[in-house]
Amino acid sequence: MIAPDRKVYRLLNSRPAYHLYFWGFFFIGFLLQSLKERPFVDSITYTASFIVLLIIPVYLNFFVLDRLFNQKKYYLYSLSLCVIILISAIIMDNAFILLFQEWPMFVNRIITVSVFIALTTAIKFAKIGFDQKLAFQEMKTKQLQTELNLLKAQINPHFLFNTLNNLYGLARKNNSGTADGIARLSHLMRYMIYDSDVEKISLEKEVAQIKHLIDLHSLRFLAEDDIDISFKTIGNIDQINIPPMLLIPFVENAFKHGISISNKSFIHIHLEAQDEHLFFSVKNSIHHKNTHDDAQKHGVGLKNVKRRLEILFPNRFNLDIQEKKLSFEAHLKLAIKI
Repeated sequence: MIAPDRKVYRLLNSRPAYHLYFWGFFFIGFLLQSLKERPFVDSITYTASFIVLLIIPVYLNFFVLDRLFNQKKYYLYSLSLCVIILISAIIMDNAFILLFQEWPMFVNRIITVSVFIALTTAIKFAKIGFDQKLAFQEMKTKQLQTELNLLKAQINPHFLFNTLNNLYGLARKNNSGTADGIARLSHLMRYMIYDSDVEKISLEKEVAQIKHLIDLHSLRFLAEDDIDISFKTIGNIDQINIPPMLLIPFVENAFKHGISISNKSFIHIHLEAQDEHLFFSVKNSIHHKNTHDDAQKHGVGLKNVKRRLEILFPNRFNLDIQEKKLSFEAHLKLAIKI
């Protein structure tokens, strides 16, 4: 059962109510003008008659001639409209002569009826245009949201596939870090499944998961492996919210394509919150068997993140990706609201 106040709200915001507001506005305006020349009762009768004789041609145009216009019978529509305007002007002129002993004003009546038909038609088309624009924006928003969901759905299996491969390698070697790796993976999966199903999340949580990811990958390395990994944060990251899983793919990409056990490798991650901007950079080594072209061919992480940035932060981000002789760098500058 709808509450009385909601019923009243719906009634006041219905289409018939808007029509009443429109004609009521002109009724009051014409009534005030008529009161300068006539007594109150006569002015009400005069104004009501005037409004009614205007309403008839206006709604004939809306509900009868509109069919001709929609069928693109423009000549027939124009001719019919002219006939309605002339007949309405004749009826109005004669009615006011008989009822109120006014002087004939046939040309003025034609102009008045024409102006109101033009005004109401303009309002109608403006509303149609606004409704179409609103519908288009809603459709575009739904499409972008669907695309975002698909991008996130691609990233999660991609990430899980890489991580399970690492754990599989540890298990085959009977590595003691397998259990720790599974525990860290559970943290990451909980983040992806439960925490990331929101529009924004604390940057602290994203940073915590990046650390879990680094620790998880580091289980594969031995102390004698020449691998340098660093993660540095600057600024008040606890005051910032970002879309979940926005930064992790950069780090995952660096581990997948920048680490070689048999070669000197490095990953340097830098995160800085400054005023209303977020700076994030990942720099990693590259090797002859593991180039950025291969990353583009086989990975979806960075490509998906760039598309998400285009959707979520239009004209508010800068992503600079550079491949040098011995390193691959991704630099992200993001305008945010703290």
